[in-house]
Amino acid sequence: MNYKSIKKNIREIGLMFLSAGLLLFLSCGSDDTKDVSGEDGDVNSNQYLQVQPNGLNVIKVSSSDVAQVVYPFSVELKGGSASVALTAQLEAWNEKDLEAYNKEEETAYKLLPSSLYSISAPQITLEQGITSKKVEVKFAPDKVFTEFKKNGAEYVIALRLTSSVAKVRKSQSDFLLHVSFDYPTVSLVMPSQEISVSKMLMPVSVDATFNFRADGEIKTNPWNFTCTLAVPSNAEELVTKYNEDYKTSYRLLPSANYDLGEGISFKAGENEATGGITVKREGMETVKYLLPVQLGGCSHESVALHNEICYFKIGMTYTNPIITFSSAADPTVIRTEEGFYLYATQTNSYWIPIYFSKDLVNWEFKRSAFRNATKPKPDVLPGGGAFWAPEIRYINGKYVLYFSWAKWGDGSISYTAVATSDSPVGDFLNAKPLLITDDFGSNCIDQFYYEEDKKKYMFVGSFNGIYVTELTDDGLAVKRGTDGKPVLKKQVCGRAFEGTNIYKKGKYYYLFASINNCCDGINSRYKVVVGRSENLLGPYVDRKGKDMLDNSWELVLEGDGETFFGPGHNSIIIQDDAGTDWMIYHSYVKENGTVGGRLGMLDRIVWSADGWPTIRKCVPSTSDLLPVFNY
Repeated sequence: MNYKSIKKNIREIGLMFLSAGLLLFLSCGSDDTKDVSGEDGDVNSNQYLQVQPNGLNVIKVSSSDVAQVVYPFSVELKGGSASVALTAQLEAWNEKDLEAYNKEEETAYKLLPSSLYSISAPQITLEQGITSKKVEVKFAPDKVFTEFKKNGAEYVIALRLTSSVAKVRKSQSDFLLHVSFDYPTVSLVMPSQEISVSKMLMPVSVDATFNFRADGEIKTNPWNFTCTLAVPSNAEELVTKYNEDYKTSYRLLPSANYDLGEGISFKAGENEATGGITVKREGMETVKYLLPVQLGGCSHESVALHNEICYFKIGMTYTNPIITFSSAADPTVIRTEEGFYLYATQTNSYWIPIYFSKDLVNWEFKRSAFRNATKPKPDVLPGGGAFWAPEIRYINGKYVLYFSWAKWGDGSISYTAVATSDSPVGDFLNAKPLLITDDFGSNCIDQFYYEEDKKKYMFVGSFNGIYVTELTDDGLAVKRGTDGKPVLKKQVCGRAFEGTNIYKKGKYYYLFASINNCCDGINSRYKVVVGRSENLLGPYVDRKGKDMLDNSWELVLEGDGETFFGPGHNSIIIQDDAGTDWMIYHSYVKENGTVGGRLGMLDRIVWSADGWPTIRKCVPSTSDLLPVFNY
C-alpha cells in the first residue's frame, strides 16, 4: 500500500483528507494554583507563567493540500511584566505522565513520536517588559497519518512548561494537542467482556463499528471488507499490567484454548458488524483467564484500525440460576456413574420433575418421577395432597425416592412417603406412607435420610420441631418396637426450622435448615442456617453453644434484596473431585423486573477458620468457577 493510492480511494468517495481544518479547543484541569517550579528571586510573588491555551486541544486534519500544519500557542506571564528576563522550558511528557493522564481522564492516547513534530521555541525567554511569547508546533500531516495508519492510535503531542526562576501554575502548565484525522476507521465496541465457559466449545461474539465523519457528517461505509483479530505480541505484559491496575490474578489464556476465527466482515451500507472467536474448554484449569484481543489487519487499504484492546475475562464458570426453564423448588441430588440427577417439588406440569447434569451446571429435563399409571392412588396416600420436597438415595440396589405428600395450608394432611425404582429416572413404583402424623405430628414433611454405622436415620419436620427416627435395614419403613411405636423419636431442633440436611466434615455434623416464609415471591424471607454437633443425634448448637432446640442458629445464606429472594431448602452437600463443597438450593430470581418461580441455584461453601460454613458474603452469587468432576 502507498500513500498515493490511499488519497485516490478517498477522493473516490468525496473525502478531502489532510488539510488544516477546524481547530477545536478543549481545556481540562482544575483551578489548582500550586506552583510546580520557580523561585521568588526578583519576580513579583503575584506573577506566574502559563501556557495558553492549556489542557487538551484538538486539531482536525482533513485535506492533502497542506504539506505542513502549524499550530500556534503561547507562553504568557500573568500579573504584570517582569522586572528581569525570565526563562522557561517546554518539555515533552514521558510515558508515565501520559499513563496517569489516560487513567484520570479515561482516555487511550499515545504520544506522537518526537521525530514527527517540532517546537519552534522549546526554550522560552521573556525579556524585561515582555509578557507573552509565541510558540508553534509543526508537523507534516502525511507522516503523522502514516504513523496513525499503522495501528489507529489516537496520538497527542504533550508538553509541560517548567521554569527554575518563575512560578508556573500546575493547572495551566500542560499543553496537549490531539491530532485527529477525518478518515475511515474501524474500532472494537466493548472494552471488556466476561465469558463463562460452561461448554467444551464456547462461541464469543466480537462487535466492531465503522467510523467516518467528513465535513461534520457521519458517512455510511461504502465497501465490503474484513478485519482480522489478533492477540497482541505483548499479551503477557498486558495481563500483568491489568492485574496490577485492578488487583486481580488472571492468567493469560493459552493459545491452545482459543480460535480467533476469520475476523469481522463489513458489508457496504452497514457501519456495524459482528465476528467471533471460539474458546476451547479442554485443558483449561479452574482459574480465571484473560485474553487481550485487538484488530489485526484490514482487507481494504483505505480503512485504518484503532488499536484499543478488548479484554475477555474467561473462566470455566457458570451463572445463577442454573435451572431456569422450570421450577426446581426443594431440590435433592444424587450422583451416579453417568452424572447427577436432581429431583424437585412438583410443578403444574410434572409430578416431581427429574433433571440430569454431568457438572451440576448444565441441566436437562428428563421426565416426571410419576405418571398417571404410577401415581399413588388416593387409598394409599389420601387427602388430596401434592408431591413436595423429594429426597433420593441408592439403597440395596434400588433408587429410593422419599417425598412429602401434603396439602398446602393443612398440616394435618402430611406424610413422608417412599417409592422405589431400578433406574434414577423411574418408573418409581409401590409408593406408600413412611412417616405419618400419628407418630410425628403435623407437618410431617421435609424428610432427610442419613446412614451411619449400618443404621439408617430419617430426620423430618417443618416449623413444628425437627425430629429424628430410625429406619429398617431396607430403608422402606420406620423401625418400631413391639408396641408399634418408633424405637427412636428424638427432637433435635425447635419450631423455627424446616428442610433439614446434615453434612459431616471433620469431627462435626452440620445440620443445615431453612427458616422464615418460603413461598411468597419477592416478599419471601427464606434463608439457610446451620448448627453443628459432635453427635449425629445432637445437641446441635451455634457458635456460642446455644441449642437449635431453642431456635438458635448461624446464618449461611439469605437473599440480597435486589435479584435473589428467599433462597433456601438446600439439597445434600456435594463435594467435587477437587475437594470443594457445593450447595444446590432454590431461590426466587428477579429477571427483567419480573420474579417468577423458585429456580435452581448453585454455590460453593466457604469454611471459616473455626469450622463454620457460609456461602460467600451470605448471599447467592451471580457466577463462580465451575465444580471439578473427573469422568
